[in-house]
Amino acid sequence: MIMISIVNLPIPIFLAFREGLEGILIIVILLLYLKNTGQTTYNKYVYVGSILAIISSILFAFLFTLFFGEFTGTTEQIFEGFAFIISGIFIVTLILWIGKEGPKMKEHLEERLEDSIQKQKVFSILILTFVIIMREGIELVLLLVGATSVGSLNQVDVIIGSIIGLAISISIGLFTFYGVRSINITKFLKITNIMLILFAAGLITYGIHEFIEAGVIHPIINDVWNIKHILPENFPDGNPTTPEFLEVIGSLLKTLFGYNANPSLLEVIIYPTLLVSIGYISWSLWKK
Repeated sequence: MIMISIVNLPIPIFLAFREGLEGILIIVILLLYLKNTGQTTYNKYVYVGSILAIISSILFAFLFTLFFGEFTGTTEQIFEGFAFIISGIFIVTLILWIGKEGPKMKEHLEERLEDSIQKQKVFSILILTFVIIMREGIELVLLLVGATSVGSLNQVDVIIGSIIGLAISISIGLFTFYGVRSINITKFLKITNIMLILFAAGLITYGIHEFIEAGVIHPIINDVWNIKHILPENFPDGNPTTPEFLEVIGSLLKTLFGYNANPSLLEVIIYPTLLVSIGYISWSLWKK
């Protein structure tokens, strides 16, 4: 019987909250603009685009996880290596997109919305909403699948945590729409973008780790260090001498950031290189 893990539950809650809130805020921006400009007749295109994007995201999640579990042994390691690296690269592209669009996301969305209305291309409102929300849905699926495969999450953790995270984001979205409270979108994107950079770097590095395990890539040096007895990767790790809180911390670090207690030299080189490169490019785009 699969049980809910209180230790692992915050991970899907955070990931679903982050992606859910970004998607909800985009919908709120579009609806508030239509409301403030007296053009609420176009609301239906935002609703339909959002619903289609949610259905498509659920379908993508089902097909991706189904295909993800079809392999075993070395083939599984190679497939997971490719999947982690591709997922990490996809998340990097979103990080860079946010870096470019984040500071003026609200203005850009409103401009594209008004342009569609002025040119009577109302169907493009539906497409605009669908593409943006679908992108958030795919990103959430990749994040959750990556966290589940790297860490010790199970399907119940993911489902329950995602529901809680999405419920919180929807509540904040409703409060924002009805003027009960507001949220600084730029600051929110900036803070959570840092978390995504750490996650993407960990995901790509873990993909390299899978290739090393499969014997496809040479590690240069195996086990540059091994601190599993100090900060293990799993909870529980089976070692009665390890304090439980360290097992919890190690498990969270592995799930969120691809922490490895005994990395190869190749992993030690790749992870900080990715962090610095992605972080610098994202910061440069944001600054411009």
